Amino acid sequence: MVSDAADGPDGRPDPNDEADTHAASADATGPAVVDRWTALDRGWQALALGLGIVAAHLVGQAL
Repeated sequence: MVSDAADGPDGRPDPNDEADTHAASADATGPAVVDRWTALDRGWQALALGLGIVAAHLVGQAL
């Protein structure tokens, strides 16, 4: 992973960095969602994806 000057010690963006805060608030729907998703641990990503698949399956069965 390429390190960025704004990254904190764990590789995630520094929440105290004003440039990241203003950039995220400018477009709340696009890249911010992607940034939040990629900031999640892989286990949480897998859990969220699995729950989404189960929910879609249940909706499909209900219809």
